Amino acid sequence: MLQLHYFPDNASLAPHFLLVETNADYVLRLVDRNSSAQKSEEYLKLNPAGRIPTLVHDDLVLFESPAICIYICELDVASRFIPPLGDPNRPLFFQWLAYLNNTLQAEFMLWRYPENHTTDAKDIERIKAAQDTRLVSILALLDEQLGKKRFLLCDAVGACDHFLFMLALWCGKISRPPISFSNLRRFMREMAQRPAVQRACEIENIDLGQYVR
Repeated sequence: MLQLHYFPDNASLAPHFLLVETNADYVLRLVDRNSSAQKSEEYLKLNPAGRIPTLVHDDLVLFESPAICIYICELDVASRFIPPLGDPNRPLFFQWLAYLNNTLQAEFMLWRYPENHTTDAKDIERIKAAQDTRLVSILALLDEQLGKKRFLLCDAVGACDHFLFMLALWCGKISRPPISFSNLRRFMREMAQRPAVQRACEIENIDLGQYVR
């Protein structure tokens, strides 16, 4: 059985989507960020980075959300959410997953936690403003890509789309949120209709109301 160590609406959300999508046999183990449980001695034995999520499967302990997503996809016998070896979309899958993790998520974290990136409190608002502009430009690129195809790779949903949906939910409070872009709005509404996405969000108490109307 797979064990996903998670916190609601955290980077564990995309793996959670995929566990439900693939009908995996799994359990959730709450890591309470409110009490800094991710920094506890017990959790650090699993994940020395002290971050969420962590996946445990038999003797394997895996951290970093994209790696966990890939692992879950490759356990799925139907291989529905990752292109197989030899498929021309497989390199593009890794391209978009890397871009989402290394660019969109990284830039969002600067916006969300600007105080961690300066020693002068006067810089905080300037950092947030600069990051807001950067995030809007990243979303514009993704919106353009979604104008070419139904999802990031093709007309079938993949794990990188689940990762994008997680991050797009997080970006709801920037000056120009994802739902203000026509193609991203269509994408988010379509992803929000997926039963697996709805089920994971129900468990994590994430409100999808504005995307399912």
